[in-house]
Amino acid sequence: MCIRDRPISGSVRSVPRGGDLQAAIDAAVAGDTIFLEAGATFVGNFVMRSTDGNESRPIVLRTAGADAVPAGERMTAERAVPLAKLRSPNNMPALATAPSARGWRVELLEFLANRGGGGDIIALGDGSTAQKSLARIPTELTLDRLYIHGDPVAGQKRGIALNAGRVSITNSSIVDIMTVGQDSQAIGGWNGTGPYLIENNLIEAASENILFGGADPAVLELTPAGIIIRRNVIRKPLAWRDPGVKWQVKNLLELKNARDVTIEDNLFERNWAEAQSGYA
Repeated sequence: MCIRDRPISGSVRSVPRGGDLQAAIDAAVAGDTIFLEAGATFVGNFVMRSTDGNESRPIVLRTAGADAVPAGERMTAERAVPLAKLRSPNNMPALATAPSARGWRVELLEFLANRGGGGDIIALGDGSTAQKSLARIPTELTLDRLYIHGDPVAGQKRGIALNAGRVSITNSSIVDIMTVGQDSQAIGGWNGTGPYLIENNLIEAASENILFGGADPAVLELTPAGIIIRRNVIRKPLAWRDPGVKWQVKNLLELKNARDVTIEDNLFERNWAEAQSGYA
């Protein structure tokens, strides 16, 4: 059996509507694929566990059936309609990593806003002092062809908290990430090592669309490094400029603690002076 041109090398675990997704995640080993029923919504705070450190094969978590978007193409809201959906019932992430987790590929899924729009929708690694050693940082993680969005009314604090190592975020749409009275980011990281590939995504957030730094790393003297930001559309919707909209608007890209950063072939558009002027 294969997913397009990528063979499934391990077991197939299918989770139907109403099924126990966390049990499937806990039982999976390197090379397995977890198929979620198309169109079903899975509500919870799901955690990806560690895999065998000697294994190079990832565990794949995705929607069952044919690819809604071919490999290499960007996910959109319209193309996400048939996908399986994950949603947090609170302000904790819908999907997070356990300490030292590695070897996960998450693709072809929709992530809905957290209840009330608080917290992170996806948390890769831990930004708190619980992750204060390199050994606890999750690694080898891929997010591909995802539709991640906040609530257009309630908003959302953060799309992806990026505090892991060796992460790719590709071909996805991360939109409606905005909140009132505090900063919001589509992608924000401060306690991960890198390297990071952020490529061919649509990225919309009110405060900082992409932010590295902004909080002190819990790992002593850590600086995220080896960051590639390429071929993305990074923008703010003009509707957020309406005088009646109170989202806290700042910068399109902000680097407060980062090194070895490549930024190329992106489209940056629709930014204005509001909560912070920003400089190129």
